Amino acid sequence: MINQVHNIDALKLLKAIKDKSIDLFLTDIPYEKVNKKSNGLRKLDKEKANTKTFELKDFLVQVDRVTKGSGYIFCGKEQVSIIFEFFDQKKYTTRLMIWEKTNPSPMNCQYSWMSGIETFIYFKKPNATFNEHYKNSVLRFPNGQSKKHPTEKPLKLFKYLIEVSSNKGDLVCDPCVGSGTTAVASKMLSRNFLVGDIDENYCKLTQKRLIIS
Repeated sequence: MINQVHNIDALKLLKAIKDKSIDLFLTDIPYEKVNKKSNGLRKLDKEKANTKTFELKDFLVQVDRVTKGSGYIFCGKEQVSIIFEFFDQKKYTTRLMIWEKTNPSPMNCQYSWMSGIETFIYFKKPNATFNEHYKNSVLRFPNGQSKKHPTEKPLKLFKYLIEVSSNKGDLVCDPCVGSGTTAVASKMLSRNFLVGDIDENYCKLTQKRLIIS
C-alpha cells in the first residue's frame, strides 16, 4: 500500500490501515461543492461520494486510530468546531490553524470581501514530532496554481507542514489526496506516503505528478 496511489473511498482506505501506523496525517477533506460563489472550496462530487460515504465522525474515529503522531485536516467552516472538539476532548494538543493566502482569488468579490484565508485543524499526540519552536498558527503562502484541480493546496505549504511534523522515512497519509500535493511533497522530502482518492481522474493526475517530481 505504501508509496502507491489508491483509487478508493477515504473511509475504506483508512479501515485497511493498521493501528498507530501513521506518523503524519495530512488531508484536505471534501466540504462543499464548488460553484461560482464558493471561492474554491474543495469539490464533493455527489455522483462519486455523498454523506453516506463520508461521515465526518466515522472518518475522525479512523484518523485517530491510525495516527500515532500528529495531523492537519483542512476543512470548511461548518466542520471546524466538530473536528476541533473531537481531538480536544481526547486531550491532544489541538489548534485552529489559518492559511492566509498572499494572492487570494478576486472571483465574485467586486462588491464583497475576498476569501483570503482557509482553516484547518492541527492535532498532536504525545511524543509526536514537531521540528520548530514558537511558531504562529497563521501561515502565509500563495495559492496553488493547478488548473486541473480547483482547490489544490500549495506545494510549499504542504512541504512546510511535512517538514515541521515528520522526519525522513516517516509515513504520511492522505486519503483525499486530490491532485497529489501530499504525495509529491512527501516524495520530495524523503517521506513515505499512503494516499488515495475516490476520483479516478485525480489518482491518474497524482501518478503523473509523482513521475515528474
